[in-house]
Amino acid sequence: MATGPTTLPYRAVFVSALLVCGLATVAVGLSVWQSRSDAIAEAVRSDSNTALFLARQIEHVVREVDGVVRDYRDLAEIFTITADDGFHGQFAAASLRDWMTAQIKSMPHAHHLSIADVTGRIVMSTHPASLGAVTIADTDTFTVLRDAPDDALLVSRRPSHATGEPVLVVARRVHGPNRVFRGIVIVSIAASQFDRMYNASGFLPDQTFSLSRRDGTVLLRYPSDGAFARVPAGWPWHARVADGGGSYRSPGLFDEVPRWVSVQPLSDLDLVVAVTSPEAIVLGKWRARSAYAAFGAVALLSCLAVLLAILARQLRQLVVSRRQLAEQSETLAGSNTRLRQTNAQFAATLAHMSQGLCMFDAAGVLRVCNDEFRRIYGMPAELGPGWTHDDVAAERARRLKRQIVRPEPVDDLFDSAPAGATTGLVELDDGRVIAVTESPTGDGGFLETHEDVTDRHRHEERIAFLARCDSLTGIPNRGSFLERLQAAWFAQRARGERFAVLMIDLDRFKDVNDSAGHAVGDLVLRQTAARLAEGLQHGDTLARLGGDEFAVIRPLGSGDGPAAEGDRTGRDAAAALAVRILELIAVPHTQGGETHVVTGSIGIVLAPGDGEEPSDLMKKADLALYRAKAKGRDGFVFYDRAMTEEVEARHRVEIDLRQALLDDAFRVHYQPIVDVASGRICAVEALVRWQHAARGLVGPREFISVAEQTGLIAPLGEWVLRTACVEAARWPAHVKIAVNVSPVQFRRPGLFDSVVRALHDAALAPDRLELEITESVLLDHEERNVSVLHQFRSLGIAIALDDFGTGYASLGYLTMFPFSKIKIDQRFTRDVMTRADCGAIVCSAAALGLSLGMAVVAEGIEAREQLDIVRITGVTQAQGFLFGYPVPAAEIEARLAADEPADANGAAGRS
Repeated sequence: MATGPTTLPYRAVFVSALLVCGLATVAVGLSVWQSRSDAIAEAVRSDSNTALFLARQIEHVVREVDGVVRDYRDLAEIFTITADDGFHGQFAAASLRDWMTAQIKSMPHAHHLSIADVTGRIVMSTHPASLGAVTIADTDTFTVLRDAPDDALLVSRRPSHATGEPVLVVARRVHGPNRVFRGIVIVSIAASQFDRMYNASGFLPDQTFSLSRRDGTVLLRYPSDGAFARVPAGWPWHARVADGGGSYRSPGLFDEVPRWVSVQPLSDLDLVVAVTSPEAIVLGKWRARSAYAAFGAVALLSCLAVLLAILARQLRQLVVSRRQLAEQSETLAGSNTRLRQTNAQFAATLAHMSQGLCMFDAAGVLRVCNDEFRRIYGMPAELGPGWTHDDVAAERARRLKRQIVRPEPVDDLFDSAPAGATTGLVELDDGRVIAVTESPTGDGGFLETHEDVTDRHRHEERIAFLARCDSLTGIPNRGSFLERLQAAWFAQRARGERFAVLMIDLDRFKDVNDSAGHAVGDLVLRQTAARLAEGLQHGDTLARLGGDEFAVIRPLGSGDGPAAEGDRTGRDAAAALAVRILELIAVPHTQGGETHVVTGSIGIVLAPGDGEEPSDLMKKADLALYRAKAKGRDGFVFYDRAMTEEVEARHRVEIDLRQALLDDAFRVHYQPIVDVASGRICAVEALVRWQHAARGLVGPREFISVAEQTGLIAPLGEWVLRTACVEAARWPAHVKIAVNVSPVQFRRPGLFDSVVRALHDAALAPDRLELEITESVLLDHEERNVSVLHQFRSLGIAIALDDFGTGYASLGYLTMFPFSKIKIDQRFTRDVMTRADCGAIVCSAAALGLSLGMAVVAEGIEAREQLDIVRITGVTQAQGFLFGYPVPAAEIEARLAADEPADANGAAGRS
């Protein structure tokens, strides 16, 4: 068909109109689709911000609670518990529960704190209903931590054993020695805490919030319909968690409602926060706007079809322009609304922070600060955005007292701190301690947080003080003293600086404690420490090693001069210091109108002459101290080599004694006791001998004291008793057997039973046994030992008081117990012929014994003249070499069988 000249313009207009219509349709479609993407992106961004906000809040709560869990986990591991009973004993104290309860109450998020032992039983809890009968052995929390290879944090959900309400559980494993499982520490967080977080976050209807573990286990979900499923494997949720956060579209895990999910893992915690919005709400406005757009497009097409001209195109452009303007206005209004909401949330967050916060831009101008920052430093209310960093620093400087810790890189100290952050501690003029952390921002500025850590800092200072100082006296403790001793030793090795170590022990301090009480004893210790500290010079070290034992390190200068002269000078200086210390200790202590006096004994070593190592010096100072106490106390003694040799010799004797007991290397010899009137043997004393492999037959004087100190006298004495009873059973019935019993044997339970058993096994009549004791038996545990002696007397066993006259209270003991016999010590009978005083003592002792109805034995009779004299004094029995030396059982048995009177010249005893 031919076209007229006007057809082309109309066709061009028509084609142009169709082209414009098509292009407009495409444009509208793209705009609608882009609008849909924008709506989804905006919703996802809002949800992501909310998830991040909640994640930070939850992370703060969990880390705060985990700090308490770690504290109690570390406390349990410091106790070094090796048994289940030990675990229960350490944590069952009521005082600990009160302290735990107070600590939990100070934490707004924590619900209850519990400690379970290795069986899952709750041994301590801030809720009384959880104690004793409650067990968590069947819970996932217990089984997972019990089988865990390390002490990782575990967060789980379960109903509270105490209230039945749902709680979130934060728990850690407790290790014993060698990382053996000893229990768990649990802090529960009420689910209601997260309700408040949910309500405070301004969630829209149908929006949900969930808290899960990284393995997909759902711990909390709000709003909750009671379903706590597990996120299925392969679900996009797992990929977003692995990526460190993100969003995805879900067909609906719990309610089959399509949703957009924003996932935010908590840094370094096995927790994930998810915020979801229904797709219907996310796209609600978009669908409304799309409907309007479609309507406008239809209208425009209709206009184009009718007008088919420029008028239609202009009209369409006008409609499109107006629609775009409306969309822009609506978008702007929505953006303003969201901005106001965000600003309100930000302001609320700042107002409720427990830390002071201020943010500066790259130019050092303050952009944001909260009221807590102003409160911490007492800043004026007008401080706010626009102030420079120098102005703010000047205001802070007016209230600073000192800088405790200069700002240092945080490094790994706080895992949650941004890279490049620094932290420091400052003390204000009112004594509060503030932790200041400065973190760079991405725009070149920086963010400061200020936290009041006064209590924590004082607690840390107290812990540090107790680790190095004695809590009673305030002076260095044993650990600190050993460190300083090591330092003094290093200085001696490096620079030749000599020093002295003085080991000090208070004499009669136990008497003060027993008579006046521990409170007065503590006062004496504190006053003594204060006096010694004041009396020492700069550079000296004073420490309390424990109990009533102190120690001093006194530098003596370098050893540049002659060795002998240096030693003499150092010895004189140490002696002068010891005299001064003894004077200070002897000053009376007055408390409550009563005066208490203690003295001191001091052992001194000089370095480097007296020891090779600090431990060697301590050991030798102890030896010198023991020697000072043995010499009568209230004095000082310098260490010498003979002390170590004596200790080593006694140690060798102890080892040989133990082996001798195993090798049956002891022998019992018997010495006759003679009736003075008839000259016949009336009793025999059993005396132990040691058949030493190298030294031959060793007498008791060389090993009995060591046996008593080591406790070996108990098995040795029992063996002598049993052996003597067996031998005596073969002798004539009128001959008694005398056996010495050590005070150490009285301290051991079962002495009476062992004597009865020995008599029974030997078939020996009790009235043929004499037990010889010294007065120290009565001095030690007087009432108990007297009771045992009366038990022996009730059986017919005779009790003899040995070494009579050598003690300080022998006469008093004669009235305490009715002895059968007293034995006058040989130190009096030996000189009875040459010393009148010895004769008087023997005469008095004999008269006293006879008047009390006791037999009197004179020991150490070696000559006929001695026997004649003691016979005159009234002594009834005699013992000594004149009548016979101690001999083996066969010889004494042969002599008893002959029943011959004792030879005045001692021939019978020597044969």
